Amino acid sequence: MSKVVITKADTYDEQAVALAMHELLNQLGGISKFIKPGDKVLLKPNMLEGLPPDKAVTTHPEIVRAMIRQVKGAGGIPLVGDSPGVSSTLKAAEKCGILRVCQHEDVELIPFIDKVEVPFAQGSTVKKFVLAKAYIQVDKVISLAKMKTHSFMGVTGGVKNLFGLMVGTDKAQFHLRMKKRSDFAGMLVDLAQVIKPVLYIVDGIVGMEGHGPRNGKPKQANILLGGRNGFAVDLVMAEVMGYKGETMPVAAKALSLDLSPRMKDIEIVGSGSNIRLEFAKPRNLESLDNKLPAPVVDFFQNQLTAKPVIADCCIACGRCAAHCPPEAIKMMDNKAVIDYKKCIRCYCCQELCPADAVKLQNGLLLKMIRRGK
Repeated sequence: MSKVVITKADTYDEQAVALAMHELLNQLGGISKFIKPGDKVLLKPNMLEGLPPDKAVTTHPEIVRAMIRQVKGAGGIPLVGDSPGVSSTLKAAEKCGILRVCQHEDVELIPFIDKVEVPFAQGSTVKKFVLAKAYIQVDKVISLAKMKTHSFMGVTGGVKNLFGLMVGTDKAQFHLRMKKRSDFAGMLVDLAQVIKPVLYIVDGIVGMEGHGPRNGKPKQANILLGGRNGFAVDLVMAEVMGYKGETMPVAAKALSLDLSPRMKDIEIVGSGSNIRLEFAKPRNLESLDNKLPAPVVDFFQNQLTAKPVIADCCIACGRCAAHCPPEAIKMMDNKAVIDYKKCIRCYCCQELCPADAVKLQNGLLLKMIRRGK
């Protein structure tokens, strides 16, 4: 039976986080079950963008510190790395506080620049990945995720966090190739099998609800979650957030491939095992991917999906245009303009907008379908 640990932690105080991490790992047999002396260990936090920790966009630096010390205590050699959605690794780490922790703990921060091709013939969706070269230069990987809602995947936790092992704009190709949520989820499931983290930790002391993963609101949850099986950890995380965990795209795909246990088959332990919350959901969580034939969905895309709309608070920074996978956004008269014939509804624009100027507007048929429930 898969075990997922939920421990209570009321603040990001250094000692409080260390105690919660210690409790979590003890429930799993201790850090020595995962890390051996001499192991080079890549700690992969969520550094989506360089924003202050109180925005709840990134993994809190004290979570990174606590795991650094645990790895060192086991005789391992910790390294920290990620490929942010915006800006360089160094700049993002500086602004979100992780660089300071790395410097204080004398740990190398690795910018993901160099790449390596990794074949995966048995993949259900993807047969080959191009990943940060750091992945093959370490012995172990630990995912240090943030508990957040996600406009495309419903929730983002330990498994989605691994998407950051793809370098820079390489991520965009998967949004172009996998427009359906079920396909994108399949890619993430394959990615998790390739990387094989030995441990998944989710920072839920303060999570994010609503329009995650960047423009939602901080949500106090006072927990850390962890376990060996990332699909099980994320399934429990979604349930804690108030979702039907098994219906989340990644969970559904992992369950279909027998890579995840059912919720009823997961042993949930720890001081926070009974905590259940209600996170505000992103507006476009519901998907029609598997409810109507693909040609019908494609033909009526404007009416059957929530489309991104640029609000008047647009600051004309150009970030959405620069990162749009199908190049559907242009800057005109100091405002972003979307070509809906090209838009694939990946919501990268909403995810990365620094002014929260990308709103989601339901199409007419989608409104009618939802009213008829």
